[in-house]
Amino acid sequence: MGYALELGAWSTVFAVPGALVDKYIKDADGPALKVILILLRSGGRTWSPQELADACGLPVPEAERAVAYWVQNGLLAKRDTALSTALIPEKDGAAEKTPPTEEKSRPSTRLPRPDGLFVTQYIESSPEIRSLLAEVESLLGKTLSPALSSTLIQAHEDYGLPPEVILMLIHYAQKHGKANAAYISAMAKNWASAEILTVETAEIRLRELDETALAWERCEAAFGMAARRAPSRTEGESARRWLYDWGVSEELLKEAYDRCVDTTGKFSMKYINAILDRWHKAGIRSAEDAAKEQPPKAGKPESRSSTLDLNEYKAYDFFDDDD
Repeated sequence: MGYALELGAWSTVFAVPGALVDKYIKDADGPALKVILILLRSGGRTWSPQELADACGLPVPEAERAVAYWVQNGLLAKRDTALSTALIPEKDGAAEKTPPTEEKSRPSTRLPRPDGLFVTQYIESSPEIRSLLAEVESLLGKTLSPALSSTLIQAHEDYGLPPEVILMLIHYAQKHGKANAAYISAMAKNWASAEILTVETAEIRLRELDETALAWERCEAAFGMAARRAPSRTEGESARRWLYDWGVSEELLKEAYDRCVDTTGKFSMKYINAILDRWHKAGIRSAEDAAKEQPPKAGKPESRSSTLDLNEYKAYDFFDDDD
């Protein structure tokens, strides 16, 4: 009979540098810790970005961001000139070599969190980024924070927005008192998704945004809203459609609002849209024309069909969504 220790999960262990815990356990996020543990566990083998992402259960960009974090903090070392190929394993024998490209090496973006040292190094390596950040500083009249600088780098490098488009975005954000990293990041991501990548398309989007804001202000006035607020996306799109596409007057807006509240007992953008949609299709352009749709008063003969009732308005596709 023999004896053996029941080690279970402890049967396979690997070393973790004390500095990893002492210096970075508070700052490193989940993806960064996953990546470094996989690399420590692998005993020095090289990984491609895709292999590393698969092993950690992360998207490839997330894995590359984590790698960039450890490279800049000195726990990982680059093996090639470009970070994007630093983790590609070498092939045995006469391996196929990737032909050199003209593009210069530059640090990976999308850091897990803004880092002043990384931003400084990136600015030094890219004259284009340096010029962009200088123009933004001049526009805002202040020194940029690491968070905002990192956001602008991401907008250009990751989202593909040209510097001139980024400056248009910054100008709009400043005009509306929203020149902060969170708002600019969300707006840049939205523009990239909508492929707003030229000055011409940016001008169209900014015009739409201004028209939407003005249209909503006019709706608020017509509806008697005392507490002013920013509209939801659906509210903004509806307001812009009513005033700019359909040419609805404020008088007609108020008539539709009054009719909505009288019928339903509450304010409903969907119900108002159904009314205005019917009037637009019927060519009704004034409150006088709209009044002709009102049901006849009691005791008078009915000379024409009355207005659509509530159930008919609710049959519109516009009512499929919740309020």
